[in-house]
Amino acid sequence: MRFFVSYSHSCLKQKALSLSKNLNLELFDHFKIDDIASFSNDYFLVCTSERLILKKGLKKNLKPIFSNFDDWATNYNDELLKKALKGLPKQFSCLDVTAGFGKDSLEISKLNHCRSITLLEKASWMYSLLEDGLENVYSGEAKQLTKKFSLRNTDNLTFLNSSKKKYDLIYIDPMFYGVQKSKAKKHMQALRDLSSDEAQKGLLRESLNCAKFRVIVKRHKHMSYLDDEAPTRSIKGKVVRFDIYNII
Repeated sequence: MRFFVSYSHSCLKQKALSLSKNLNLELFDHFKIDDIASFSNDYFLVCTSERLILKKGLKKNLKPIFSNFDDWATNYNDELLKKALKGLPKQFSCLDVTAGFGKDSLEISKLNHCRSITLLEKASWMYSLLEDGLENVYSGEAKQLTKKFSLRNTDNLTFLNSSKKKYDLIYIDPMFYGVQKSKAKKHMQALRDLSSDEAQKGLLRESLNCAKFRVIVKRHKHMSYLDDEAPTRSIKGKVVRFDIYNII
């Protein structure tokens, strides 16, 4: 599996070239390639006239992968996460230390008493997609929700170790590796394929040190507790569970 930067039209080549240099990824000119089948397992970060998208393979009918905040604002509803969020203080602040595409952060922002969310994303390619997703928000509802967002392209442990601020809620969603039999959705599969599977030891402990009220960890239902530390309680669903650590 390889990872490239590409573009949908020749007029976007310079933009793609600049992005490839910033991300230290090879620029790929698929207009000169006839054998697209040989690239079916490779990923492409593509500059288009509408937005920045991620694709696996070069087939034209493949659905693009991106942070679709307009759609998620109205057509996504995570009842299990909402249960885990109950009881948070009014005007609470949130730190999402594993932002990814920002889908769960958007869900958290739907709570009226959520004041702000800081999203941390270490992978520069994912940060670029996330940033582009925010620049391409059009619906009024999504705009109101994402106004609460603040993005940081940084390592989460480094941020937590140096942070002088405490957050009411810290949210952790580590990658699920080697536990799911069913095929993951394209967004999640792309994150797994392109991210390191190294466990971030100490992430929970540092989060507990920086949280004022609660830390929530999203896990697959069959996975052990993060850092082998038992939570205050857990909320379980068919596939995932949320481990809740209340700060006493």
